[in-house]
Amino acid sequence: MRYILVLILAYFAPSFMNSGEILAHISKIIYLQGKVGERTLVIKMMCYDESPIRDMTYFFDDAKKDCFFKGRIMGNAWRFYPESVAANKALENKEELLIAESKNGFWKGYWLDSSGKKININLNPILNIPTSKYNYFSQMNDFDSYEAYKISKINLTKTKTAKTLKNVSIDWFLEKESGISFFRLRSLNKNLKVDSLNVALETMHLALLQNYYHLKPDRKELIVSTELLYLTKDLISFKIISNSIIKGQNPSKSQQLVTLDIQSGKQIDLESLVWFGKKTAKKPSANDVQETFEYRKYVFASKIFSMLKTLYPDKMKNTVCGLNKVDTWAIPAYAVTKKGLLLGFFPSGNCSILDWAIIPYKSLTPYLEKKYSLTAMN
Repeated sequence: MRYILVLILAYFAPSFMNSGEILAHISKIIYLQGKVGERTLVIKMMCYDESPIRDMTYFFDDAKKDCFFKGRIMGNAWRFYPESVAANKALENKEELLIAESKNGFWKGYWLDSSGKKININLNPILNIPTSKYNYFSQMNDFDSYEAYKISKINLTKTKTAKTLKNVSIDWFLEKESGISFFRLRSLNKNLKVDSLNVALETMHLALLQNYYHLKPDRKELIVSTELLYLTKDLISFKIISNSIIKGQNPSKSQQLVTLDIQSGKQIDLESLVWFGKKTAKKPSANDVQETFEYRKYVFASKIFSMLKTLYPDKMKNTVCGLNKVDTWAIPAYAVTKKGLLLGFFPSGNCSILDWAIIPYKSLTPYLEKKYSLTAMN
């Protein structure tokens, strides 16, 4: 499960440091929550030794995207305001917060909304995280109170169901604020257990949402979609596509390829799908990085390169992503499609999108492993 989550987090490479954070030792972190009118405000306040400056990340439970305030001491109180004020930039967010600490970790003050209206506010320390069915996700990742609180407030709505295999259907769940939809499997076949798979899929869905909500001041838009590529009673393969718009940059698109075992919910290693080594040779363990790399470099890469060069001679001349080099293909991203084995690169801008790099099953027939019985589909 953690391997799958690492893939997701590496894919999106979320930034855990806000652009406004000062490079100083964090002596204390204060977690607070309270009401601003009818809305619940959740706060993570970073304190830096004796510094008169503090950083605050916050969100409202009905709009879970992170926002950022810079804080300065004013007598016995702290005034928090948008970073653009500190940098003398044009205001995008005119809201402010003025609070002072009282007894037992409670804080009092007022919230100044964008219209200039003052709203009194009482903030309580976060001592208990609201119970939700996603608490396992927070515990697995050792989230702080701020992140765990946010995860507990996520609501997923089933939007549609699609039938695929006999006695198996796919349910799609949407998180409305982000627009991120992801699927789970439902099986009426007693011999086809999908509980472990669904835990893995839910973990991936939550990781995508966590990344979406993380503060990234330069990111203007992020659209995430998922496309199912292949499904049998033994495995499921799909791709996660990310379209993002960053200030001052051209729109970018990247994708992650995922292939999971239906019963265990674990990522299927490439050697369990196709094997180019000698039939009598012992395959390296999935955990044996050194042996796997040697096989990939000296056996797998050259075979794959030769096949792709025969199938796509013009495209394989491309030097931009190193497609014309054998070693480039030693550690590819991969997925199973209806036509064949799809190869790509781990997310690295345009190099991750190689939807043409499919090796048909008929070319792989002598090398396909029997466990997953891969074959072309209409």
